[in-house]
Amino acid sequence: MLTPRPGIMELAPYVPGRSSVDGQKAAMKLSANESALGPSPKALAAFREAGETLHEYPDGTSIALREALGLANGLSPDRIVCGAGSDELLYNLARGYAGPGDEILLGEHGFNVYPIVAHCVGAIRSKCRRRI
Repeated sequence: MLTPRPGIMELAPYVPGRSSVDGQKAAMKLSANESALGPSPKALAAFREAGETLHEYPDGTSIALREALGLANGLSPDRIVCGAGSDELLYNLARGYAGPGDEILLGEHGFNVYPIVAHCVGAIRSKCRRRI
């Protein structure tokens, strides 16, 4: 039988917010980035257009997206990092800047993946309880 790495069982599991409110027909979970307005018509159109090329592997460098973001925000595309969600970006940051013995400060009510990422790179996880 396999045994988990030391410390892994100390990580608290994710507990999602409620999807319902007593006495209400619908509830929006803002913490889950849900919108009361629904998707943008422009986003739906882009989604439908992208459906025509779903069989193709996407550009791993996200150059078209980084160029568009750079143009819209006056930034060099070389200074923009894209990833497959915030988890991937956080893991990449931790791997690049933290390791065994380094300290990562965690907010008392932070994103659940922060302590997991810190654990995975061997960093010390410290709770920051002081208001800044």
